Amino acid sequence: MKFRFLFLAMLPIGCALSSPALQPAGNAVSIAEYRQHLSAIATQIGVLQEHPEQAAGIGAGIPESETVSVDTREFVVHHRDLKDDLATFSTADPAKRAQLLPQIRNHAETLLNEAATYDKSTPDELQARKKLEAILARREFESGQSVGLGDRIKAAIFRWLSRILGRMNFSLGRGFDVVQVVVYGIVLAAVGLLLVWTIRRLTRPDAKIPLREIVPFSPSARGWRAWLADAQSLALHHDWRNAIHLAYWAGIAFLEEHGAWKPNRARTPREYLRLVAVRDPQHPPLAALTRRLETVWYGDRPADEADFRETLGELERLGCR
Repeated sequence: MKFRFLFLAMLPIGCALSSPALQPAGNAVSIAEYRQHLSAIATQIGVLQEHPEQAAGIGAGIPESETVSVDTREFVVHHRDLKDDLATFSTADPAKRAQLLPQIRNHAETLLNEAATYDKSTPDELQARKKLEAILARREFESGQSVGLGDRIKAAIFRWLSRILGRMNFSLGRGFDVVQVVVYGIVLAAVGLLLVWTIRRLTRPDAKIPLREIVPFSPSARGWRAWLADAQSLALHHDWRNAIHLAYWAGIAFLEEHGAWKPNRARTPREYLRLVAVRDPQHPPLAALTRRLETVWYGDRPADEADFRETLGELERLGCR
């Protein structure tokens, strides 16, 4: 059944109308008057090949929309697309006009053919059309009968981009939609930037945040100087293993007091080391302190005075002075 014109009229498409006989949007015209307007505008478009300068006048005479009365229903037909095509045609070079003119002609002829066949519907088709209109009037189809604000904004953006790119005379082959490529490119670029930002945010170490409170039993709760004083006291009694152990925690407390990470008494030595970036100047001395703690304290390797002095040297490199 031939319902193509009915659906065409219900959508916000560009419609060609004759400038001398147009009525303002809101004053409904009959389907017969609508066909006359289409016929007149198709005739005017037919002379554009020899008189392209008339395109601007034809486009200026077409209103933004017109109301068409069909049986007991009224439909608003929009003309924005055709007006934009005619405006682009009027300013385009000869090569671009040769591409646009067949499209404009086909647009007008298709609408004219659809309007001409509408009144030739059989009684069965008319009855079926009324049933279809009754179905579309139900509540579940209400969102499809009107164009939302978001859709209108999106359409306006596409038309704006189309006009700008049309003035730039892009010619990338038939069927190639430059506007969609630009929009999709912008979306892909935004997604790519978001992905890069997310990866960097997840892989970077904790930002250095000034210490605001003392967490009980955390290394910084005692202060790095207290840890170092206890380590030196043990060294006086030649308890090198325990002295190295306390000296390591003096280094951890020092970094924690200076905001290298948030206090957390549940971390292991390797976890502390991973919180300092490899390129950070404090990473090499902390790595040396961690290795010596693991071999002497956890590995139960004998330690001597030389091991303790090397530990104190790493603490100085770390900043414990």
